[in-house]
Amino acid sequence: MTQNPYRNTFEVLYKEFALPLTKFIVKRTGGDKELVDEVFSRTIEASFKGYKAFRHKSSFFTWICRIALNKIADYYRSQINERSGIVVPIIEGITEPSHDPTYEEKLALNELRASVRDCINLLPFRYRQLVYLRYWKNLTYEQIAKIVGTSERAVEGKLYRARNELGEILSRRT
Repeated sequence: MTQNPYRNTFEVLYKEFALPLTKFIVKRTGGDKELVDEVFSRTIEASFKGYKAFRHKSSFFTWICRIALNKIADYYRSQINERSGIVVPIIEGITEPSHDPTYEEKLALNELRASVRDCINLLPFRYRQLVYLRYWKNLTYEQIAKIVGTSERAVEGKLYRARNELGEILSRRT
């Protein structure tokens, strides 16, 4: 059985960088253990598969952190795609009637939820991601800034623009 010549080198690098990489991921994801484990394992898998392509134009740690950032983005992108109804829980909280709704009220609420979901899906990915992180995951601006790799101020501005664009989409549809 032929052993991969990169395996030993990769194992040494893994042992050296596993803890710093985990800390890097925790800092950017807000510490959600399941998310950290998922991103860490996907990062290690991708870096092992792609180690032959590593050209040493940066340090190994920089390279693997870039992979981790991509895996974090992939994770949130998949969450957005899986839960395209980002705001539906918020709408449900707002629109829960104090009485048993009539059949017509149920239809109207379902139509409203579907309409908002459709409008959110029309937002560019960068805005959908921010809306998801802020209103579905209830993350702070600081946590979102770490995840997307920007400043809190930039997150505020982008969320403001995302809400405005969502408002425009909603007004065009009604």
